[in-house]
Amino acid sequence: MSHMIDFISGILIHTPVWVYLILLFLISRGIKARKPATVALEKLAIIPAIFLLWDVYDLLVFRKLTLATGSLWLVGLLSGAAMGFILIKRTAVARAAAPRSIYRGADYSALPFMMLAFAVKYVLGVMSAIAPEVLQRPGASAFAIITGGLFAGVFVGKFVRYVRVYLAAEVQEAG
Repeated sequence: MSHMIDFISGILIHTPVWVYLILLFLISRGIKARKPATVALEKLAIIPAIFLLWDVYDLLVFRKLTLATGSLWLVGLLSGAAMGFILIKRTAVARAAAPRSIYRGADYSALPFMMLAFAVKYVLGVMSAIAPEVLQRPGASAFAIITGGLFAGVFVGKFVRYVRVYLAAEVQEAG
């Protein structure tokens, strides 16, 4: 039992501070998403940007960028985007009076998806540090690539939904 505690504490101690900062930021944003709010599009772009940048970083650092890895990632990204779009399709979303802002209803899927995405990326990061050869195996590598794209895609899909509502309202106001 003490070996397991030493192993886990070793992982937690060697986790970079920025990882904990991202976790805290994601938790706070996930909790805020549970309440209806008027939000600027720039703020709504932060979470998709974090997951996209984190994923592109993982692809460039831990994988060989090939047509196969790019295709797997794109499949995950597009699948996730469709899922994210559908998750909030029935959520109340409208253009707000504030500049470049939308009113969005409560999003109860944000926090669970952020935590699941973080957990998967964290575990894969730990595996990369402890046993990098495991993630080089075709199945494990494909899993890491597709899930990374899938989670980034969920947040991209939600953002696309928000932007579409914003732009559609702009066209109606102009017309």
